[in-house]
Amino acid sequence: MPAIVDPTTMDYMEVKGNVHSTESLACLEGPGNRFLLFLNGCAARCLYCSNPDTWDETVGTPMTVGQLIKKIGNLKNYYINSVGGGGVTVSGGEPLTQFGFLSCFLYAVKKHLNLHTCVETTGQGCTKAWNSVLPHTDLCLVCIKHAIPEKYEQITRTKKLDRCLKFLKELEKRNIPWWCRYVVLPGYTDSKEDIEALIELVKNSPTCERIEFLPYPELGKNKWEELGIEYPLKNIKQLKKSEIKWICDMVREAFKDRNIPVTGDT
Repeated sequence: MPAIVDPTTMDYMEVKGNVHSTESLACLEGPGNRFLLFLNGCAARCLYCSNPDTWDETVGTPMTVGQLIKKIGNLKNYYINSVGGGGVTVSGGEPLTQFGFLSCFLYAVKKHLNLHTCVETTGQGCTKAWNSVLPHTDLCLVCIKHAIPEKYEQITRTKKLDRCLKFLKELEKRNIPWWCRYVVLPGYTDSKEDIEALIELVKNSPTCERIEFLPYPELGKNKWEELGIEYPLKNIKQLKKSEIKWICDMVREAFKDRNIPVTGDT
């Protein structure tokens, strides 16, 4: 078995992936206006998952790389001319689950459209996945579920924090910038100890360029119920931005020398 998926050795435009959905006008998943592609497949079962319907890799709409490139190409000028520079972001699910398709897709975006590429991930996958995908990736949005192993396991129901930390080291080795995304979940991720652990994690990663705090989203509750799965956070309410200001201020102070933007309280 080859060590990587190399799009140049195959008819990459015909490679198929299972697509959950797409958005043509995304503006929060990376710089500028972006085409946002959601892929199916994720091994984690996060307590607050907004898209439990993406867990199963075998479902979704089969689409080829070529079909997506054509769709994005019709909007290329919109992304190129957006403030901050636009591009394409791939999310999920965990997009690295379909790393063969993802590698071919990102390669095609760079080769045929010359657009900025971004992968929103939890930092999972195997070394083969990273070696296949990261050469075609300009930016990663890394969702840090928690920086303390026991609490990471409690939230994701997996024991993969170590894998995430190795992924960050891989980004450092390749000098790929990443933005930290951290969901503030009352009673789980919002204590002073939790935030101190996150600060320590980011301090050990020199390519982090931005830290985004996201109030726990209640968006997925209805999807869980539609799938017949009991929602585990029924009694937890979403925080207001003003309620996480102390967290943002604490992190800003910790990184004032690196001048890292910290968002979430405005």
